[in-house]
Amino acid sequence: MSEAGGAGRVEVLVDPVVGFEDVESLVELVGRAAEAALDAEHSSGPDGVTVLLSDDRKLLELNRRFNDDDSVTDVLSFNDVEGWRNGVPPEELAGDGFAMPGEEPRLGEIVISLEQTKRQAEERGELFKRELAMLTVHGVLHLLGYDHAEPDEERVMFGKTAAVLERLFQ
Repeated sequence: MSEAGGAGRVEVLVDPVVGFEDVESLVELVGRAAEAALDAEHSSGPDGVTVLLSDDRKLLELNRRFNDDDSVTDVLSFNDVEGWRNGVPPEELAGDGFAMPGEEPRLGEIVISLEQTKRQAEERGELFKRELAMLTVHGVLHLLGYDHAEPDEERVMFGKTAAVLERLFQ
């Protein structure tokens, strides 16, 4: 992995297999989108997030390994701190997370397939960068315990995603 951006609480990495042009602007956008989602919805506790921009192969491998799902997906989120639910952090954070000794616990990791993002943007008639920002915000919200399995949850999560994107792209 090559580190492409990593100031503050959001670190954006680019998988060496990614063959997209102007990766620097994608890294900057993803960093801003993750920060905007954290600013809007994070209240307390660990807030360190790493985002890996990768390809279909990596998302398929991770989806198989962690979700027993043999399909490519757009974004996966991996919580380092368990117990988040709808933006509310767990009561006890000590000892949770994958922090090394002396490091602060992190909120988690997000992996995004740029190939799938591009296909979805084309299918939806959406700009690629807006789709990428949406998936980043979506991933952060999952780290904070939001879900969309039920219609009520979906309305809340997608409403929060839309609100963050509106502020990001104004």
